[in-house]
Amino acid sequence: MKAPTIVAPAGDITKLKAAVAYGAHEVYFGGEAFNLRTSKNFSFESLEEAVQYCAQRGVKSVFLMNAFLHEGAIGAARDFLATLRSIPFDAIMVSDPGMLALVREGGFQGAIHLSTQMSTLNHLSAKLWQSLGVARLVLAREVTIDEIRRIHDNTDIELETFVHGALCISYSGRCLLSRYLSGRDANNGACSHPCRWHYSLVEEKRPGFHLDIVEHAAGTEILASKDLCMIKKIGALLSAGITAFKIEGRMKSPYYVANITRLYRHALDLASAGRPNGEFLDFYDRELSLVSHRPYTDDLFNEFGEMENRELPYIKNCEFIGIFTQNLSECEAEVKMYNPARAGESFEIIYPPVEKSKDHAARIVSIISRDVPDTIARPGETSRITFDRPVYADGIMRKVL
Repeated sequence: MKAPTIVAPAGDITKLKAAVAYGAHEVYFGGEAFNLRTSKNFSFESLEEAVQYCAQRGVKSVFLMNAFLHEGAIGAARDFLATLRSIPFDAIMVSDPGMLALVREGGFQGAIHLSTQMSTLNHLSAKLWQSLGVARLVLAREVTIDEIRRIHDNTDIELETFVHGALCISYSGRCLLSRYLSGRDANNGACSHPCRWHYSLVEEKRPGFHLDIVEHAAGTEILASKDLCMIKKIGALLSAGITAFKIEGRMKSPYYVANITRLYRHALDLASAGRPNGEFLDFYDRELSLVSHRPYTDDLFNEFGEMENRELPYIKNCEFIGIFTQNLSECEAEVKMYNPARAGESFEIIYPPVEKSKDHAARIVSIISRDVPDTIARPGETSRITFDRPVYADGIMRKVL
């Protein structure tokens, strides 16, 4: 069996570096076209940097070409792939069979991964894709653990599944709602997320008289899904035959990517070694509550069982402050700021995964911004911050709300 792998998202080079530092075995990201995010992607120059950065640290790079290919886009996709020929990605992920043909036509020699968008639910489909040159399947999000086991028992293809992040109301994410309501095609990376909008009931002859469908003052997210959280089922997925555990979140912050990656890496390392994780469950629960999320579910099929009183607020218990870019001395670091921090304030600092976490609280003693002493470190700047205790490499500052 292939070594178990954490596959983490990267929307830019900062997130990629955070994923690598915090325990990812593989990182997936897109370029300027033909993936399912039209923003938060890499330029050609940053793609080269990203692949080199990963390779130097023994982390594999997975490039996304998973948009659905319309007839009029074939030439542009072929040209785009030609510009990427010199970049040694470890794998390219596709959804569309036509895109698969173009990738092979372009001479790519790495592995081909098939996106969850193709809704692979059975071993017959798995064997078909393997016969077409696919090395790994990202299974449909609707597949059960028992079905995973049966697919694994009847094939020898690598199996990957999503274990954490946003879910989609539509089958394996194939949705026309955004295109219908906003003109933005979800299957080509431009989803406007209308499933997250609030909806009310209006009687035909009483325009403007809105009735909430459920007991939720702002309207109902009747189409919205909870967030997936499978950290307590890592062992079961591993036993069923999953070898690649995927985290959703290219649009999320570097803090989100780092913290979720380290939690799942820790849980997977324990499961792979056959060790119980009971002593860490409280730690997992607290850390999972300190990233922005909707209510969690570990069961896609049963999460709609109580829709008569359904509210899916976006939960934010923590504010991401900044990420260390360089440690300057035992108590001093350069920090790329995302939210303000003032001298005298105390923050929690988290670190990459270790057996016993090095996370700690620290108070800011002094700040240097733009080479002069300051009382505040501002968003968008990189400041030199001195703390009241030693700090370590790759730290991330946060404020618990």
